[in-house]
Amino acid sequence: MFRRYMAVIFIASALIFAIFIGNGCGRNKGDEPTKYRSQAGLEKLTAQAAQTSPDNPKFFTARSITPANATAKDIDSLIRPVLVKMFKDAKLISAKGPEAPQKDGEVVEDRLVYAVRKAMARTDGDRLHGTLHSMGFAYSPRLGSKPTHLRARVYMSLMKTTRLRGYSFVIIVDTQKQQIEVESYKLGSKYDRLM
Repeated sequence: MFRRYMAVIFIASALIFAIFIGNGCGRNKGDEPTKYRSQAGLEKLTAQAAQTSPDNPKFFTARSITPANATAKDIDSLIRPVLVKMFKDAKLISAKGPEAPQKDGEVVEDRLVYAVRKAMARTDGDRLHGTLHSMGFAYSPRLGSKPTHLRARVYMSLMKTTRLRGYSFVIIVDTQKQQIEVESYKLGSKYDRLM
């Protein structure tokens, strides 16, 4: 009699355990980002994470400057609104005019450096590239159509034409220095005609 009683308890316990395991131990489905049925849920989660991102200390200590020449002002009017949209705010902290030709004949006509309010991660390089492209910046053959990742830097090249002129940009997102550098190259380079 005792053995039958123990066998019934054992079988009942095994069935309850199997049902409990089969139902996922009470786990709520859809808690993980990959379980959302639509992209909207994942985007909402990403936006919430972005709002809680820490601020960039360099932004608060850097002094904002005004671009000195017409092309630098034109470049700033293209780039800064995108940075403000993505990173809450942006300061132009350095602007240099034409540089001496490099060994391969390339000439950087303007070099602008920005500090943004939100601290940057490597994934922000991909986000910035995608945002610029969606705002009418064309892919450039200079570095290819996708960003290039190196340790603490993400490089990208894009082209844009304004009423003033056309531009060939190399943009560097530096997560170590927490700054974004925009290099505008003299047009007509062999690197802009690789395609």
